[in-house]
Amino acid sequence: MKPNNTFSNWIAALTLVATGLLSTHSLAMSQVPPTDPQDAPLGECPATALCRSEAPGSYSGNGPYGYRSYSLSRLQTPGGATVYYPANAEPPYSGLVFTPPYTGVQFMYAAWGPFFASHGIVLVTMDTTTTLDTVDQRARQQKTVLDVLKGENNRAASPLRGKLDTSRIGAVGWSMGGGATWINAAEYAGLKTAMSLAGHNLSAVDPNARGYNTRVPTLLFNGALDITYLGGLGQSDGVYNAIPAGIPKVFYEVASAGHFDWGSPT
Repeated sequence: MKPNNTFSNWIAALTLVATGLLSTHSLAMSQVPPTDPQDAPLGECPATALCRSEAPGSYSGNGPYGYRSYSLSRLQTPGGATVYYPANAEPPYSGLVFTPPYTGVQFMYAAWGPFFASHGIVLVTMDTTTTLDTVDQRARQQKTVLDVLKGENNRAASPLRGKLDTSRIGAVGWSMGGGATWINAAEYAGLKTAMSLAGHNLSAVDPNARGYNTRVPTLLFNGALDITYLGGLGQSDGVYNAIPAGIPKVFYEVASAGHFDWGSPT
């Protein structure tokens, strides 16, 4: 079962706003307030955004840029990772680290890499140390990969050397990876944004998985058909409601989606 085209359009547009590559003027959405109180006039680039002259392309598919990728080994990250980056967009780039669900591995959600990179955003897909790692273990490993991503801006052999804006780094996660992202939305210093897909926190030990100490704009997706322990039972709703006042947040529920419909943005 796949989310419909309307969902595909919204997920792309919302995600690009959340990562700061689009200003909120690009969408007619009262649910996504500007993160900068001194909002720029229409047509001008907000002080807190990365803006390019190119049109972003269709939100229901890949964007206007080509993309490339390279691998990071288990010596560099907990379980290995793949870095997708724009091939022909003007740097600096913002970046995201995507953490997988329980028993999940990179190929299950690899489509997100070219999607983000083609819209001008670096995305790292990661494997965990083992596919059975807990929410809390995934959160710690996500922190490590976030640090590694920032380090790619300075590593001599990195294709991204000097091309990253390390102040614009975010976290993404599916299921238990979403729970890990909720933890780091409270704990990871300098995180810019967070996005969860059918997030799971019922098995998490860290209380920050509940959302009460979230510090960054957060985008939560869930499926109306996800009614189990995996990602249902009000987990995403509960985090959304717990996020402190003043922190921008969006909750988007897809009527046709269940827990396993998040391997692709389209």
